[in-house]
Amino acid sequence: MKIDWQSDHALCAWIDGQQVAMLDISQEADDVTVNMLFVKPPFRRRGIGRALLRQLLLCHPQAALPCSDPRLRALLGKLTTF
Repeated sequence: MKIDWQSDHALCAWIDGQQVAMLDISQEADDVTVNMLFVKPPFRRRGIGRALLRQLLLCHPQAALPCSDPRLRALLGKLTTF
């Protein structure tokens, strides 16, 4: 799996040249907000979303704070406790 930034607001995961997931963020000054995390259905439950979130937190540790989705906020919380 390859993870890379497609722009300053989209982090994507690729498997065998196929885009399988995307994490969309908004950034204003030092504030980073997670807007959406999507993993294609056949690729779910493989840790791809978690890998995208980990990569995001490496670049933007403050991203865990303003997430409004309870499931995503819980996952971000788990990742920041390690």
